[in-house]
Amino acid sequence: MQTSQQTAVQTVFWAATALTLFLILRRPYLSIRLGARHLRMQSYFLGALLGPALILGFGFLSYGDVARGIAGGGSLQPGGVLALFLSMVFMSIFLDITGFFEMCARYALRSARTNGRRLFLTIYATVSVLTVFTSNDIVILTFTPFVYYFARAAGLDPRPYLVAEFFAANTWSMMLYIGNPTNILLAGACGMDFLGYTKWMLLPTLAAGITSFALLRLIFRRAIARPFAAPDDAKHPLEALTDRPGALLAGLLLAACVALLALAPALGLRMWLVSVVCSLALLALLVARDSYAACLRQHLGPLRNGSTRQTFTRMPWTVVPFVVSLFITVEALYRYGQTASLGSLFARLAAFVPGGFVTVYGVSSTFAANLLNNIPMSLGFTFVMKDLAGGDLSAAAFATIIGSNLGANLTPLGALAGIMWMGILRDKACHLSFLQFVKYGLLVTPLTLAAALGTLALEMRFL
Repeated sequence: MQTSQQTAVQTVFWAATALTLFLILRRPYLSIRLGARHLRMQSYFLGALLGPALILGFGFLSYGDVARGIAGGGSLQPGGVLALFLSMVFMSIFLDITGFFEMCARYALRSARTNGRRLFLTIYATVSVLTVFTSNDIVILTFTPFVYYFARAAGLDPRPYLVAEFFAANTWSMMLYIGNPTNILLAGACGMDFLGYTKWMLLPTLAAGITSFALLRLIFRRAIARPFAAPDDAKHPLEALTDRPGALLAGLLLAACVALLALAPALGLRMWLVSVVCSLALLALLVARDSYAACLRQHLGPLRNGSTRQTFTRMPWTVVPFVVSLFITVEALYRYGQTASLGSLFARLAAFVPGGFVTVYGVSSTFAANLLNNIPMSLGFTFVMKDLAGGDLSAAAFATIIGSNLGANLTPLGALAGIMWMGILRDKACHLSFLQFVKYGLLVTPLTLAAALGTLALEMRFL
């Protein structure tokens, strides 16, 4: 009986995964009519909802099990993970609304002057720095249209610069705890704090980032060698700011939040609480400002409909049911011994391969991210490594973090940002096929992954 239940739970997991991937590829958006308004939202979370529906419907878990699982236990607390992620994204989205990211893009493009190689370097470097302190998804979705339009207006092939932007964001997002929701999931599950995370991930990220840039520059060396004429209508970077006071305020709050996250363990604070308080402070100031403007019948330029409303409209709310549904499904896999079996297999493999747990978890998570997408993969791997402890747990967790980030550069299926990025290029008639992306991914990702995992393995051995 137990074996049949295990098989049934496994079938539910794969059915939910298949439906999620189908929706991502074939029906990424839903359009819902609410009166005179049309609401457009991403559909991927509907596939994940199939798992809990079947699991509860067939009684594999009780409602009490689900409630206790969502509340969390030990270091894995889904509510805290979502709160930290959403609050950081809230601040990043508002920064984008103020024109901050576009200003950074204009400064980067302006500094390149008419040199294609310098343009390639400045785009890669600017995206890398911004991704470290904000969010890879926000940076990718903000920079892509601007880089595309600039390249086309300058008579350049936009593909080398767009690929460099995408790969940079998914490589440098490894460095800090907050760079990717998968970092938060995996680091939180293993009880890592902000500074402890950065201490281990700094060198692997540098190794991966330098390797990635060198390979991309080699691949596109001919395309980026030609000089170009800057578009005549290129504007001053500061003109991109639609709300300078708001940009300054959000920037200061984000900087304060990152600093407090680093100090949270010493202050005895939970990291999710720090980020929520900072985002609530920004929200309170925005509401007060919008209310003041409304009372005086004043308008704030492009923000005249309310910066608070715009920010909330762009929030990725569908991540909440997606992550919660995945957690329930993976909890069922754990209860019925599926993740433990995979963990045992990984432990046996680690005894025979060079690098041990670093190699096994790093390589397997990279490929699994492209089968399942990186968020469900990361959540599943938190349960696979649940029986590990000490150095083995750290090696497995950090290697999986590397795989969850770099896996997004192997195929567009590795992360939701890849699907949305390909959609933007399709809308702009920029011809980059799935196979072309995979070609670049295969040329860059294996060596980048080897550099990151090799550096991590050396750290685990000597530090």
